[in-house]
Amino acid sequence: MTRLVGAELLKLRTTRTFWALSGSALGLVLLIVVLNVAIEDTFGAEHDVVELLSTVGLCGLLTLVLGAVIGAGEYRHGTIASTLLVTPQRLRAVGAQVLAGALGGLAIGLGVGAITAAIAIPWLAVKDAAMPAADELLQVFLGGGVYAGLAAAFGVGLGALLRNQVAAVVIVLVTIFVVEPALAALIEGFGAFTLTGLGAAITGVEEGPEVLAPGTAVFVWALYATVLAVLAAISTSRRDI
Repeated sequence: MTRLVGAELLKLRTTRTFWALSGSALGLVLLIVVLNVAIEDTFGAEHDVVELLSTVGLCGLLTLVLGAVIGAGEYRHGTIASTLLVTPQRLRAVGAQVLAGALGGLAIGLGVGAITAAIAIPWLAVKDAAMPAADELLQVFLGGGVYAGLAAAFGVGLGALLRNQVAAVVIVLVTIFVVEPALAALIEGFGAFTLTGLGAAITGVEEGPEVLAPGTAVFVWALYATVLAVLAAISTSRRDI
């Protein structure tokens, strides 16, 4: 399994899409953070700083799209046939792709978080912002990396299940921006189990009785990704490639 994941990581880091989305994630996060720090004169509350730095969580949205592109890309480019010739066990093949996506997303999230922290934290300190405790900052940046990794894994499973890049990306965006808000408004308590709610819990930007604990949120998201991966493997095993 280690060799399979290594092969998938090699595919991932040698594609332009991976580096393009990585650069986009870094540029978007830095743009938002830098503009806010430059424009805002004071950050009087620790939560304001946490909310600003949790912008790193935007990586999760982009790695979710990246995962969907990766999962469906094998079918679009016709490379799935050679992949399955090397690894006939569909679950192992899909599982390796999901794990590689998770590691790639984690790397993006942690990298963007580290660069953002190196720029924003000293700048905020100079402006005498009310800085949160070290463990809160760690949760924001580490949680952002974990969130990005889980989002990529979820996207890979969805892409492999649908086998269509455009459909997978559209479904992801419609789910996050349309379906989830509507269901959260209609069903009490549902918001905590949405992709957005889980991401907020993992990064620590939201707390309270209606928000899952970070560890629980990680487990639920990992469960979502696992279910999609299994469904994708079952679907692939029943279809001719």
